[in-house]
Amino acid sequence: MRAKAVLLLALIVWASAPLAHAQDQTSEFVTSRVTMWELSEGEPVTVSIQTDGQQRSLVAWSCQQCTLEANGEHITSIAYSAKTMVVEAHQATTYSLLMTSSVSEVVTVMVVEALDEEQPTVRPAPSETASTIDAGRCTNLSDCIDTDTGTVAARIPSSTDADFLVSGYLNSSSDEFIVIDIQEGETIEWQWLAATNDVTVQLYHQTTTDEVLIGSIHTIHEAFSELDGLPPRSMWWTAHEDGRFVARVGSNNTEVAWAAHVITYPALEQQSLVGQDLHYGAELVGHDSLTAVIDWRDTDRLHLHARLGGLELRVDQFFHGSWVDGEPFSLGKGDSSTIYPYPGTTAGQLRVLNTPAFALEILADSFADQDSMEAPSYRPVDLEVNNSTWPLLNLTSSTSGEFTLSVHDTVDTYRIVVDGWEDSIHFVQFSLDGNVEGLELQLWDIDQVTGEVLGTDITRPVGDELSIGLQVGRGTHYFQIRFQNASEVTSHLWGEDVNTHNYVVQASYTLIDEGEEPWYPPSDDAVFWGTFARWFLGMLFLVPAVYLGISLRRSRAYAEEVANMKQRLAWYAKRLDSGESDVKAARLDMAKALQAVAQLDWQEGLDAWGEQRIEHRTEHLAMAVWKVDERLAKQDGAWPLVVGIHVLHGAWELAALRFDAPSGAGFEVVHAEPRFLFQGEEVFLDAMNEGHRVYVLVELQGEALTVDVELNGRMDNVPFAARVPVTVARKD
Repeated sequence: MRAKAVLLLALIVWASAPLAHAQDQTSEFVTSRVTMWELSEGEPVTVSIQTDGQQRSLVAWSCQQCTLEANGEHITSIAYSAKTMVVEAHQATTYSLLMTSSVSEVVTVMVVEALDEEQPTVRPAPSETASTIDAGRCTNLSDCIDTDTGTVAARIPSSTDADFLVSGYLNSSSDEFIVIDIQEGETIEWQWLAATNDVTVQLYHQTTTDEVLIGSIHTIHEAFSELDGLPPRSMWWTAHEDGRFVARVGSNNTEVAWAAHVITYPALEQQSLVGQDLHYGAELVGHDSLTAVIDWRDTDRLHLHARLGGLELRVDQFFHGSWVDGEPFSLGKGDSSTIYPYPGTTAGQLRVLNTPAFALEILADSFADQDSMEAPSYRPVDLEVNNSTWPLLNLTSSTSGEFTLSVHDTVDTYRIVVDGWEDSIHFVQFSLDGNVEGLELQLWDIDQVTGEVLGTDITRPVGDELSIGLQVGRGTHYFQIRFQNASEVTSHLWGEDVNTHNYVVQASYTLIDEGEEPWYPPSDDAVFWGTFARWFLGMLFLVPAVYLGISLRRSRAYAEEVANMKQRLAWYAKRLDSGESDVKAARLDMAKALQAVAQLDWQEGLDAWGEQRIEHRTEHLAMAVWKVDERLAKQDGAWPLVVGIHVLHGAWELAALRFDAPSGAGFEVVHAEPRFLFQGEEVFLDAMNEGHRVYVLVELQGEALTVDVELNGRMDNVPFAARVPVTVARKD
């Protein structure tokens, strides 16, 4: 696990560093604190570093078989280990780093320029004013800490770490002091990046009046850099009141260059996980102390895992309206603990205590017997008890359950419901799959009126099998699974994490006697409202018939009025000429008349429309055509005609009127009233039976001056056509 974490950290460092390609005789400038360079076997690579004046730089590198040396005027370089050196520039200059390797590989180089050599060497008194540094702040933990890397230490990309970078050069026997303003609850992380020799840091917390040395000493025992692939060298300190931290950096050697990240984390004492489904897991990340409130059902156990480091914590439970404090306990790195709730618990608090930095994984797991419901250890004493909290056993499928021995759960009682008619008789049988040793089953037949026990049976295992069956009536009965001797399996303390005992209930059901189907006479209210509903609905059903009768009567009266008037088409033209009617009113009246005239006898209908008509009559069919005043056309420029059809004998199917232009371009039907389907030069009338009469107003669009009218279709399943022998002329 540690090897994986180290490899992952190395990949992160490399991913945050730019990758450069360089060839011999080509010099590129170092522009980032960490840079990666590709080297080819035996080919040197030179990169340049520009300084602004007299300063020291810390250089560290990581490779397999490479060498690195600094060259240039006005510089002095001192190697402190095989892969660390300090380059001192005596004035503003540009110097080079020459890299070679006996194999082709990637070299990672870290350069911390302009080491701070002006750090105070005297620790300020609490009341003394001192210059401070602005340590970089990590407002959101997730922006700086990624626990998937295997550590709770911050991972700050080298390309954006200027605000977090602190460096120095110990060149005497005196220690250096760095002052950082801090507020109550804030945490400082000191993460070593590189050092040329052993170096230590310890922190003092100062107020305006007091000073306290806090925590332990954070030590690097030898030359080190973050490029070595080792876990981050971090330590954390938390302020418990406002003030400032004074970091004391020292070494047993007189000349030591060092660099570190200093990260400030905001105070975070509370975190809410309410509403979060812990069955999918959650993680608490923080510093020093943290309280997290969670939803916690009394059938869920909590699995707590300290994957990345040890911590101290306490689990409190909200139990029957008040908080019950848990006992503090510790988890070492990689340790886990399972916490069980008290019956009736509805919420919990996870309190991490006095832990500099932590990552706590949380996972909830239900130990309910069925649908988040734990089977009680007893059956209801009478029918007045609300039995909804007893899980219902399905009589047609299997049911899984468990004895949660950690909470001394040794008895599970289930409710069974048998549906049937009065006096019906049923046989229910249950068998248990799993380890049945030491278990027993009991089944009760309950009187549904008095609640008395009519019959019961208890069975114990026979070999590896355990089953029970009982004849019961309809209604609710009870089935129980229990240990024969509960004390044998509960010798441990309540809440101690021990193995559960799982089982599966197989159910079967047989109807012996279905009984008599009950009949209940209707109440007076049911009789009254049933009679009322029948009369009311009956009258509603008559409304369409009454409406239809009135409509037919009105239509017939209007038809007789049309028949008495005669010459209807001429009457429309006359009223338009005199101004007694407008075109819209005439069209509406004509549409109404088309329906009404169809109810008259054929001869009465002919007289109603007028004598100016063309007629055609055969043994089976009569047809007539009238020209209509073109002012009554809906479409501009259209030629309106009224065509009447009377079926004397036979039954027509797929009937269609066709309007054929004897010469010139053909006609197109643009409107038909009543609203029959039309297309091109045809109007589709569909089926017409013997005695059927219909009058259709058709508007034709076209340039021809004459038209032939014909009827096509199938009469008595035989193709048939009838054409009016006289061509109709548009102009007289």
